[in-house]
Amino acid sequence: MSIERSKSQAIRFDSTRLQTLRARLQGNVLVPGDEGYDTARQTWDAPTFDQHPAIIVLPAISADVQTAVNFAREYDLPIAVQGGGHGHPYPADGALLVNFANMTRLEINPETATARVEPGVKAGDVIAAAHLYGLAPLNGFASTVGIVGYLLGGGFGWLTRQYGPGAGSIRSAELVTADGQLLQVNENSYPDLLWGLRGAGGNFGIVTSLEFALYPVKEIFAGQVVYPIAQGKEVFNVYVQWVKALPDELTSAIRIMHFPPSPDHPPVLHGKSGIVVMACYNGGAKEGEALLQPMRTLGTPLLDTFATIPYSQVGTIAEDPHEAPPINYYIGVGALRDVSPHDIDTMLRIAGNPASGIPMVELRHFEGALARQPEDAMPFGLRQAKFYLNALAVAPALDVLAERKRSIATMIQALQPSLTGEVLINALRTGNASLDLTRAAYSPANYRRLVALKDRYDPKNVFRFNHNIPPSS
Repeated sequence: MSIERSKSQAIRFDSTRLQTLRARLQGNVLVPGDEGYDTARQTWDAPTFDQHPAIIVLPAISADVQTAVNFAREYDLPIAVQGGGHGHPYPADGALLVNFANMTRLEINPETATARVEPGVKAGDVIAAAHLYGLAPLNGFASTVGIVGYLLGGGFGWLTRQYGPGAGSIRSAELVTADGQLLQVNENSYPDLLWGLRGAGGNFGIVTSLEFALYPVKEIFAGQVVYPIAQGKEVFNVYVQWVKALPDELTSAIRIMHFPPSPDHPPVLHGKSGIVVMACYNGGAKEGEALLQPMRTLGTPLLDTFATIPYSQVGTIAEDPHEAPPINYYIGVGALRDVSPHDIDTMLRIAGNPASGIPMVELRHFEGALARQPEDAMPFGLRQAKFYLNALAVAPALDVLAERKRSIATMIQALQPSLTGEVLINALRTGNASLDLTRAAYSPANYRRLVALKDRYDPKNVFRFNHNIPPSS
């Protein structure tokens, strides 16, 4: 299956037909050479991700998306979708790109504890709006991602161990199919599609509106504690034992970090290397203090930020950058059934050196409600994993990045005895996405069910610039 078209491939559109398209849209249309085209094709992941669509449609309403899909069918163009601009698996070269930058409507219904959003809405926008009512979405670690794409991809965040994956919170959707129909998807109408959206959502159509549940969260006990890198083995060993007795209300992660002089990090950490333990407890400060005590008393930390904070500040826990640095990067991933002393030694040996070009290796603690989800409840998997690995490589040049990718590959290979073979769709981005890895995100039974959905709703694989599930023929 062909995923990409050449950047140099030029598609000549009939000028009259293009003029008609523009006249039919409330939104905008851009082709190469138009003012605004280069801005509209950019993503959060630039320069690593550089795409050159044949045409970009910036819809204002759902009907614009239908018109765009019908136009793409006329020219036999594949269709790509851009919401928040994070996490693209493949560049939309030669495709029709639907960019939702101008569709940012957000509604909170406190009576039903739900939110309804358009695809341009960021997670941080929902967090802020829901917090006014003492509610919260099942958002991820970073608040700058598009909430729709995040939920459709499964979604692991600070409340997942308590309430389950973000995809499970999806209640209904408005979706444009490959033949231009606008469907209302819910438990009573197209329930098969609703099931598919909960973890494989980009494959069956373009979601133009998504409704999802919110949860009663006002304040959390959260933050991070940072120890010198020299304590790495001690902190990791304590952490791996500590998580075994945690309640579902507490979600945590541990990182090997080399801190750049960035405004995203406190000045006290600039230029230092450390072991970071991050956590979010959805409960009171007294209980939170007691639960975190073993991880906060391992000597003198470089930093300890744990405190009771409003959930509206949840994005400060991980300190993920608000803007992508202008540098090439790669993320290696893997799900672990457990973490052995050998695994700890491997991660510290390869990534513990600041000269490694691997500024971060992270393990997120899974289990909890995530592991208790019935396999057939939704496509989203990862029920076997206790931990999930994210390993980041950065470099100013692609040839240097390739060398650092090999270091990550060496590390992941050494962890092989602990790996389950599962992956988290949200973590598969340009450079580490493939059909095989996408398949590994689902159980065999769920994958067969997803292929059947693809056969029914997108048999020509029009929507393939995604974590693709090809049709059977």
